[in-house]
Amino acid sequence: MKLLSLSRLRVAEREASWFFQACGGKVPNDGDPAVRAAAEQIDGWLRELPAFHRGVLALRFVPREWPKAMEEELCGLASVVVRLECALHPTTGVSTKALEQASLERLLECIHDANRTRARWDRVDRDRPLTRSEKHLRQLVRRAHRHAELAVRALTRTRGLAPYLLPALRRS
Repeated sequence: MKLLSLSRLRVAEREASWFFQACGGKVPNDGDPAVRAAAEQIDGWLRELPAFHRGVLALRFVPREWPKAMEEELCGLASVVVRLECALHPTTGVSTKALEQASLERLLECIHDANRTRARWDRVDRDRPLTRSEKHLRQLVRRAHRHAELAVRALTRTRGLAPYLLPALRRS
């Protein structure tokens, strides 16, 4: 297995983040030619990835509003965690929005339960076992983090040793 340098992984992650956040995951039709060229290159690399890696990167970096408790608990991976939680409760004939809403409600209940337990145990200065809710949340965050890491690794391998695209954009 070929090892990828941390700096190359960071470059790929920054470029993906920029593409999904600044460009909305699309190549702009007009505007700065440097922005368009960078977006086209990044889009080309993303199109070479398997769909599940592209999807994870989009979930990870497309800005979405989530309740504050979710953002704090899920370490910036809320969209990925919500989708993973949706997969644990598959349903046919229901819209993605409805599935995400049901998942959101289940996750908020887990977070609320975990916070109640933490508040009770914070008053007692000793170790305690994790509750079912805490275990579930940790498992989902670990899985989301792993999926995001694998997607960035795949993008890093796809982009190869190409020069970093974003410094040129800052100057223009």
